[in-house]
Amino acid sequence: MPALLLWDLDETLVTTAGAGERSIVRSARKHWSVAVDLSLIPYAGCTDRRIGHLIRKHFGIAEDESTLRAYLDDFVNFVSEELPDSGARILPGISEVVEAAHTSPNHQQGLLTGNLRAAAEAKLVPFGLWDYFSFGAFADDAIERLDLGPVALARASEYYGVTFAREEVTVIGDTPHDVACARAIGARSLAVASGRFTPEQLAECEPTCLVRSLQEPAALSFLSL
Repeated sequence: MPALLLWDLDETLVTTAGAGERSIVRSARKHWSVAVDLSLIPYAGCTDRRIGHLIRKHFGIAEDESTLRAYLDDFVNFVSEELPDSGARILPGISEVVEAAHTSPNHQQGLLTGNLRAAAEAKLVPFGLWDYFSFGAFADDAIERLDLGPVALARASEYYGVTFAREEVTVIGDTPHDVACARAIGARSLAVASGRFTPEQLAECEPTCLVRSLQEPAALSFLSL
């Protein structure tokens, strides 16, 4: 039975160096006429759709699905505009690990991300990473991050024609949401302190394995790569 790796995106595979945050602010200003201070909104690890709802609720804006859709569409457009000059980059160790999993006969991999599919593509294509992932679960599929795990597993099974044993599934990410996603589907978790959460904060979530970077030998050993 092959191992299945389910990857978070932001601050796990790549950092957009603020391009994503600026895109949120720009789209919120355009569609809700508000100046968003993201330090006041607990958005880390949330889906793009949930972030839109958090902004709306923070400012007491009435729910309007058509405006939310327009906000999300422009958010994706702004990401494409902001990314080239942002200093965005692949995070340490990612190219090697993703390539090793891609060429391994014993591993398969996909995305489990709070990004909209179009936003994920916009962020990964410039770094040549998009084509490494044949399937994924995205914010298009569910508003809550915890609901994306079952979607990812179903798509993996459909794509590869096998049912993956839960003990062979690993969710890789940089936030407590990623650890919770893994726990919700009975999978292992590899927490990487490459984002805004410290190793101490991630340790409190009790991931299966915790590293500061995917360059660490412990990460490759844990993933059997």
